[in-house]
Amino acid sequence: MSAKSDIIRNGSEITAADKPFLLDVVGRYEVKIGGKVYDTICVMDIETYDGGVVSEQYLDKNGRTILWRRFNRNDWAKDRYKKNWTEILPENERITVNGEVYVHWYDCITDYIYE
Repeated sequence: MSAKSDIIRNGSEITAADKPFLLDVVGRYEVKIGGKVYDTICVMDIETYDGGVVSEQYLDKNGRTILWRRFNRNDWAKDRYKKNWTEILPENERITVNGEVYVHWYDCITDYIYE
């Protein structure tokens, strides 16, 4: 898998093409979990499968997911939660995609890393 340049990441600032399907490689990262270090690429998904949601999937050289992270657009599900995510989780990491704020909600670590 290689970058198509549909999504460009510079720290917490993301610039994305205006396309209905946005899934792209945004960089190479070391992920440290439980004393182990994994050499990964990060595949970012911007609202492809769920409106208002950005995800990061960190894949190792075998194509296995090491870490998956979810960010909610600031107003995601506001009718249900009654507040913006910057109010609900004021200390959580934030990213900006084309000027829109997204707030980190949760991570998933796969069983694969415990083998």
